[in-house]
Amino acid sequence: MVQQPGSEKIIVGSRALANVMTLAKRVAPTDCTILITGESGTGKELVARTVHESSAHANGVFAPLNVAAIPENLLESYLFGHERGAFTGAEKSRDGVFRSAEGGTLFLDEIGELPLTVQPKLLRVPVGSDTPLRVDTRLVVATDRDLKQMVADSSFREDLFYRMNVINIHIPPLRERTEEIPALIDYYIERWSKEFSRPRMSLHSDTRQYLLNHEWLGNVRELAHVMERAVLLSEGDTLMPSDLPDDLVDSTPSPTEDLGNAVDAFKRRHIVNVLDSVEYHRETAAKVLGISAATLYRYIDSYDLQGYGHQPDVT
Repeated sequence: MVQQPGSEKIIVGSRALANVMTLAKRVAPTDCTILITGESGTGKELVARTVHESSAHANGVFAPLNVAAIPENLLESYLFGHERGAFTGAEKSRDGVFRSAEGGTLFLDEIGELPLTVQPKLLRVPVGSDTPLRVDTRLVVATDRDLKQMVADSSFREDLFYRMNVINIHIPPLRERTEEIPALIDYYIERWSKEFSRPRMSLHSDTRQYLLNHEWLGNVRELAHVMERAVLLSEGDTLMPSDLPDDLVDSTPSPTEDLGNAVDAFKRRHIVNVLDSVEYHRETAAKVLGISAATLYRYIDSYDLQGYGHQPDVT
């Protein structure tokens, strides 16, 4: 199932992610702060957008901010704004992102990177003022770090942790919801084919197997980038294993293959690499491989490589 908050899409293809989305929509109408946790690339911002779109602030702005991307000496002023004369060069007052997101949702990503010096001031006062900052802004925060451990290590304030952790929405990594991978693959093939004005690409069975067997430590973001690269670089209408990054192919075993299948897979990959290196000239490839052209053509038929690459005219 594809859900579309705003201009983004969430592929809901597992019970785990369905539970995440159900919880997000259930707590969205409340005003409590939400903490979204999960590894990098799992889709925390998309879940935050879902909360926004399902809340009373849906007609307001959704303002995402990566805390780690703002220099520490500017972060406090960037978040809360500052009063005139608060520091050298502050010739006039300026609103921070809390005020700018008035009536909407402020999404603070990588909240675990918030400096200790700024943490006690979160949701309190703008720089240079003793007046509490009160705005009608929904706050959603996210992190890929273990905030409880950071509290234990005294690198994150305990009171701030409990203030933010009213509702915790945890997104499991993609390797724990592998049933979603086929739908994600198809979605990104279609998306990138349209993006690059290419015909709808098909997927070779070996390519699909590599994608299904990969561990995806970078989660959905990694998968999206791999598919973008494959669609962009493919020279045919079928995505071949050679269109995948070498490190993905080399690091992705096929544990269900017997020895014969493993040998065939190695031969096929080696032939593809040689064809790549000689710009798909089959007679030259046969010489490099040390086999006759007739034998190479039999391998090409056997390994379903008839449409792979392009063959220059032989004169």
